[in-house]
Amino acid sequence: MSDRLAVGIDADSKNLVVACHGTKGSTRIANSASAIDKWLSGLPTRSRIGVEATNRYHERVVQAAQMAGHAVFVLNPRDIKHYAKGVACRGKTDSGDAQVIARYIAKEADNLHEHVARSPAQERLHVLLQQRDSLVRSKAKLNLSLGAGASESPIFGRIFGGLKEAIAMLDQQIQQLCRSGEQRDLYRRIMTIPGIGPTVAAFVTHHITRWPLTSSDAWIACTGLDPRPNESGARIGKRRLSKRGNASLRQILYMAAMGLTRSKGGKPLYTAIRERGHSSTASFNILARKLAKIAWGVFKSGRDFDPAMLKVGQACFQQA
Repeated sequence: MSDRLAVGIDADSKNLVVACHGTKGSTRIANSASAIDKWLSGLPTRSRIGVEATNRYHERVVQAAQMAGHAVFVLNPRDIKHYAKGVACRGKTDSGDAQVIARYIAKEADNLHEHVARSPAQERLHVLLQQRDSLVRSKAKLNLSLGAGASESPIFGRIFGGLKEAIAMLDQQIQQLCRSGEQRDLYRRIMTIPGIGPTVAAFVTHHITRWPLTSSDAWIACTGLDPRPNESGARIGKRRLSKRGNASLRQILYMAAMGLTRSKGGKPLYTAIRERGHSSTASFNILARKLAKIAWGVFKSGRDFDPAMLKVGQACFQQA
């Protein structure tokens, strides 16, 4: 455990609530560049700063703190929620959340990975992918809330048409950026994998180069498609996905797996998985994980997809 100052931040669109481990109370500052820079100037060198991941509200303070030379940790809100329960927090306030984050950083920072800043090219692609994901989710919510056939109705048709047009325009910008960017060769090679089209390839290319990953297991963990052990004594329970990685990446790999089953090479593999007793959802998740592993192989080898990868996978499932 380090003796460096541990700081917790609860961020929203307008304010940052800041707490330091070992002190009572908290400080509220504006979520603006000038206020953040003034606050950071008063911190000890290489302080450890933790903040929950939000939509985009945390990014200004994260970038400023990293530029100031501090160690920054962007945390999963679910982890902090469970940690708060574990240390018997009896209520929830912005100040209390900041104090819990500060305590978590003080106790656990040695076991955490520091946030890695995005390059300018990664930042541009990140923004476009985030905007696309937001529109896709909004479209899906509208479909659920307005009912079947709403997209074809004279009242709501224009809304869905506008969303569809905006998503198409974003897809065009994303593809143009990927085809002309520093990862254009990887983007092209990822698209040689069956079931992976331009949009899926953009997500995979962005996320697989986002972190300094050392193994395929680390990459699969980033997708959240890794099954968690569920064992206690002699009991071996059913494994479930960790769902720890990027939800949008995981969802789009799942959709790619569904598309793969309609291809000549993917359908036999899907059938072999189903014959082992897996449900359709579990089978698609297994295929999504396999696509992610193939993408890792393409990424590390520097070569296009080899069709033998799918044949080997099919043989393994048939022999099991």
